[in-house]
Order: sequence, then C-alpha cells, then structure tokens
Amino acid sequence: MSAGWSACSAADDPADAATELPTVTVVGQRTELLDSGVVIRVPIDPLVASDLPSVLSTLPGVQVRSSGGLGSYSEASLRGSSGRQVRVLLDGLPLDTGGGDASSLSLISPLLLEQVDVYKGRVPAQLGSGLAGTINLRSRRELAAPVVGTAVLGSFGQKQVDVAAQLGSAFQLALGAQGADNDFDYVNKFKAFDPTDPDRTRKEPRQNAGTEQYYGQLRYFGPVEVTLNALNDSQQLPTRLNAEDTQTELDTQSYALSLTSPQGSTWQTALSHRYTREIYSDPGSQLGLGAQDTRSDTQRSLASIGRRFGDFFQDTLTVEYADYQSEDKFGGVPTSSARRISAGNGLDAQLVDGNRHYNASLNLAWSRDVADGEREEHTRIEPAVGATQRIDACLLAANLGRRERLPTFFERYGDRGLFRGNPSLKPESANYGDVGLRCQPGPRIQRLELTVFGQDLHDAISPTYNAQGIGRSINTDQALIYGVEADSAATLAGFGLQLGGTWQHTEDRSQVRDTRGNPLPGRFKTQINARIERRWQMLTFYYAYRLEAGQYYDSTGLLKAPTAQRHDVGVRGAFAKVGWALQALDLSNQQAEQFNGYPTPGRRLLLSLTYPRNEPTTAQGPAQTPAQTAVQTNSASPAEPLSDPSTQGVTQ
Repeated sequence: MSAGWSACSAADDPADAATELPTVTVVGQRTELLDSGVVIRVPIDPLVASDLPSVLSTLPGVQVRSSGGLGSYSEASLRGSSGRQVRVLLDGLPLDTGGGDASSLSLISPLLLEQVDVYKGRVPAQLGSGLAGTINLRSRRELAAPVVGTAVLGSFGQKQVDVAAQLGSAFQLALGAQGADNDFDYVNKFKAFDPTDPDRTRKEPRQNAGTEQYYGQLRYFGPVEVTLNALNDSQQLPTRLNAEDTQTELDTQSYALSLTSPQGSTWQTALSHRYTREIYSDPGSQLGLGAQDTRSDTQRSLASIGRRFGDFFQDTLTVEYADYQSEDKFGGVPTSSARRISAGNGLDAQLVDGNRHYNASLNLAWSRDVADGEREEHTRIEPAVGATQRIDACLLAANLGRRERLPTFFERYGDRGLFRGNPSLKPESANYGDVGLRCQPGPRIQRLELTVFGQDLHDAISPTYNAQGIGRSINTDQALIYGVEADSAATLAGFGLQLGGTWQHTEDRSQVRDTRGNPLPGRFKTQINARIERRWQMLTFYYAYRLEAGQYYDSTGLLKAPTAQRHDVGVRGAFAKVGWALQALDLSNQQAEQFNGYPTPGRRLLLSLTYPRNEPTTAQGPAQTPAQTAVQTNSASPAEPLSDPSTQGVTQ
C-alpha cells in the first residue's frame, strides 16, 4: 500500500530475545480515533508514492478513479460515495479547481505535503464535511534541510522535478514541474471495425493524452501565516476512438492567497481567496458535445473564526462566497453566471467519563444560489453524536449523524467535453452511522480493525454514463450503502505484513423501474489491499496487491467494469545523502478502466530520487501500548480539531 504502513517491531517477545531478526522498515500510517471518528494519517514519502492518487488508492474504504494516464483527472471517494461527496481541504481550507467542491488529486505535488488526513464517517465540525467525509492535505511546515528536492522518471515520458528551500527563518519557497506523454499501448475496443482485426485485439498507442504542470508556492510563518500558491496545468483530452488528429485540451490556471493565525492559537482565524480559470477547447467537436471553446472562471472566498473553550468545547463560524462565470466562443452555454453565498456555525463538544468518551457536534448553515435570474435558498441542520468505550487493548466506537450537500456549479451547469450539466439537481442528504472495534493485540500483531458502516441517502447525486460515454449527474430519490472495512498490520520472521479490505453494497431504491435495485454507478463492491515488506542490509523490498471488483459504469446495470487486479514490486535504498526507489507497477498490465472508456497506463517503471534521504523508521525495542501510542497533544485549530488524548484510541 502506498504510504500505508506503521512502524512495527521485529522481535519483541522476551522468549525471542536471543534471536536477532533483521530490522523491519516500513512507512508510517496511523489510524486513530479523534473523539469517536476514524482518521487515517498518512505521512508523505516521495520514494513510496510520487503522486497523491498513489498515496490514497490503497487505504481501506478509499476508492481512487482516474480518467486515464499519468497526471490526468483523478478523484477519491470514501465508503461508496462519489468523488464530489468528499471535501478536499489544504491546511483546513477548501481546495477546488473551478465550478465547485471537486478537486483533481493530480494537481497537488507530494513535495508540498507532510501528511494527508482522511476522515471517514464523522468529521469534526470545524473542518466542514462532504457528504461522505473529508480529506485534509497538510503542507510542510519544516524542511529536512535548507534545500530539499525530488525527481521522478518513468515510463511513457513521465518526468517530475520538485525543489523547496528555506529562505531565512520565516520564508519557504517551493517550485515544481511534471509531465507525461501517456503514449502507452492498449487495446482500443471502441475503434472502427477492421477486417484484419475483427475482434479488436491489436494494441495501439494512446494518442493525444499528454499532461504538463507547473506550480509555485511561497509561505511566510510569522504573527500571521501567509501562503501564496500558483498553478498551471495542461491536459490533452483523448477521445474513446483514440483519433490521431484530436485537438481537445483542458488548461487549468489557479491562484490562491490565504492568511491564517498560527497553529495552537486560542482564536483560530482564516481568510482565503482562490481564483481558478478552466479553458476547455474542442474546436473540431471531437470529444462529444459539439464544438466548444469555453472559459470558466470561479472565484471563491472564505473567512472563518474559531474559539476553543477549555479542552472540551469549540465553536467555529464560517462565511463563504463563490462566483462562477462561463462563456463559449462558439455559442452560448446553458448557464453563464451563478453565485453562492453561505454561512455556517459548527459546534463540537465532548465529555470524558473514565474509559468512556462521549461527543456531539452540530452544524447549522444557510446558503443562497443565484443563477438564470432565479434565487434558491437552503438551510442545513447537521447533528452528530458519538461514543467510545475502552476494553483492555481495544476501543469500541460508534457514530450516528446526518449531513447534506449542495450540488456543485459543475454538476448543475458544467456542460463540456463528455459531461453535461443538470440544472434541476437538488441537494442530497445522508443519514450515516458506523460501529468499529480497533485493537492493538501485541508486539507481533500491531493493528486489528473492523468497522461496519452505513448510509441512507436521499436525492443522492451520482454521475452516470451512457453507452456513448456521455456523463451526467442525476438525483436518485433514495439509495442505500452499507459495508464492512477491515485492516491489519503485523510482523513475522522479519517481514512487515499488511492486509485490509472493504466490502460494500450500494443500492438504488428510487421508483424508477429501470434502475431500482441496481448498484449505484462508479462504486466497487469488493476491495482488497495487501503488502509485504522486507529489509535486507541497506535495502527495503516490497510487494503489493490490489483488487477492485463489482463496479458498474451506468445506473441501469448494463455496463459492468472488469475486475481490476494490480501487482506492484519495488526496492528502495540510499546512496550517500540521496534516497532512491525503483518500482515496477501493474505487472500484469491490466490497464483497468476506472471511467468508462479511459484506460490506465498499465505496466510501467518508476525511478524516484530524493534529497536529502528520509531517515527510515526502524522497528526496534518493545511495542508501545495503546496509551503510549495515542497522540499526546490537545492543541486544536480549524485543521486540527479538539481531541482527548486519554480516549483517542489505538494509534498505529
């Protein structure tokens, strides 16, 4: 699993004290309970994962989908959700790439990040939440050296360079560039009939699928923390027919400024503004919806102020404003202008009673949308309660709550390429709950976790695709999602072992005869992740396996995605102060299509370098107890909510 391991002990049993086993070195993943909600904290190591989708793709309950090719659009969903039901934040502030809450994970370089926090189920009120959860990207506050850098070379023209420097005691600068040709060979089942290849088994190179990105970030750490960020991303958009003369492109330009109070302040304040321009060009009408040359501008501003009252209560007030403007040089767009203003207040409270911990939160929000000369107001009330009970080396946790989500501008109005808007979309809501047991049995089995979860969705917004690959978001009157997540980590004879998986059932319960009883489109039914690591002298070897099965592309259940299986191997080490890793990914060359008609690259090689090398986390000495491994801080901010260390839980 990319960036998905806990530091663990190789020989901790006193009976084995005379036998010295090789040190096991693994990359840290930490599963915790914040109040009663699960959060997975994933430290970022460029030698393990060169992009954010690779970091997230093998976490239990997380599904990552890509439109095909390195650097192309990719999104993450949690527990059977769609990508837009997950809110993506950067240091606690909304991160969007135009038209709404959806964010492409490919636009964020791992060098900028120190850690990724994944909140499933209950999310602290201070962070705000999508319908299914929140992913909070935590940027680096300290560099390992005055100048740090990473470089990646890979198959199909993949290249990436990132450099960051500490400019004095208060300033930090990061610059980077990446790109890929994505000219991998694949079987094109949508090409025109060829009598010399009637079964369409001949491979051909992917045409016009290249990506290119440049970014820069400047940070100031003082009485007020200031962050400036600029991004320019260009993507060629291939057709399903893989036409050689395709000229369709999507360019994204994004500029952001944020001012926040220092971490640990009693009053937590934040002010941010992001401007994003997306330029979609399809002059030859090659992708699907007619000739287009569309410019979509989104401006989004946020102001928040939060206050902690002791260790067990926090209040946060947030105001947001979003403005969406779109024009098409070849003709009109269905909606050229839309605005949204919203205000909300989030309350978090908790009570500790011995080995029991109770918590509650309440989000109250109001919003107004203005589009096509019409106004629409909406009020949201989102309560949640939770409790934990410590049982020896285990924690039992349960949560129950309700959430709502407004459609994004893109879902309602974003007609372009192979995706149509749906202005009649209604807000979606979900009643959710989960019950989980998390244990740390001993020195050899570091983690055992089992969680049962469920969501009762109303007016659920789901992307669906027809046989021509045209996508459109629709409301499903009622839908049900329930499932089981499991995860474990252990050591055996010097090997680090991890095994986890998710089984989930999604069901359309609307009154539409053609879809009632069918799975919701775009969700897997079964996911399995396994990883084995072994350190030998100065090298660390790994093998990883991933399976996803049971996904459908459409709501009628006619277009079923093939079962996806992936095998990865790799080795990493260091030479002087330079760390290196060599990986062979997707050895079976399956090229799974995560969106209908858009293959992933398949088998490829990846060479990663980093300076200075990351010092490995070695597994020596006795295993920690659950109390020792719990996070020992009570500081809170919009990006770090209140938590009680005495009941925070089994942490790995």
